[in-house]
Amino acid sequence: MRLKSAIRLMQQRIARNQQVYTLYFSILFSLALLCFRIYHSGSYLRISLIWNLFLAYIPFAITRWMEKHPAEVSNRYAWYGYFAVWLLFIPNSPYILTDLFHLFDGGVPLWFDLFVIFSFAWNGMMLGYISIRSMEQLWQARHTRWPAWLFTFPVMFLCGMGVYIGRYLRYNSWDVVKDPLTLLCDIRDIILHPVENRTAWAFTICMGVFLSLMYPLVKKQSGESA
Repeated sequence: MRLKSAIRLMQQRIARNQQVYTLYFSILFSLALLCFRIYHSGSYLRISLIWNLFLAYIPFAITRWMEKHPAEVSNRYAWYGYFAVWLLFIPNSPYILTDLFHLFDGGVPLWFDLFVIFSFAWNGMMLGYISIRSMEQLWQARHTRWPAWLFTFPVMFLCGMGVYIGRYLRYNSWDVVKDPLTLLCDIRDIILHPVENRTAWAFTICMGVFLSLMYPLVKKQSGESA
């Protein structure tokens, strides 16, 4: 009877977290592809994908922790502290998509590199979307009168700006602490001089719209699996 109860409990847990477990298996598949690439080519060219995926996992881990430990974030200052760190790292999730820029670096067949990079990018974006959905629910629980779209749309476009800053200006998330003045000056220039920085705005808008269009599909699936 204990064995049957344990099996039933495990089945219920898997059903409740099916989306997350599927994502974990997808990440393992990406890692397997990368390991095979390293073995086949003898090159560690794509090893940075693991670091980028880890950075994409951080906001996912933050929202999971906030959901499981509500008492720890009941204090307003603690809650907004976690939110600020989450907002700082969430652009890392779609950032991996820009690793497709390096698709033609060579070393293995082009189609295989496409699977390697895109699988990491897909997992990074799914980590981000699930995290955004979780933070949206946490935000609405705290701000009951705040429309959901007024939370998600700014986040998507901030992600777009964050990806641009990371890819083209070569800043990292921790530069907010390491070199905040230089980072803030560059962001200020982008905001105050939109014509001179039209590429930054065009990239931000395109990325923001792209992320916003995909989000409802993931949000629907999240709702069905909840």
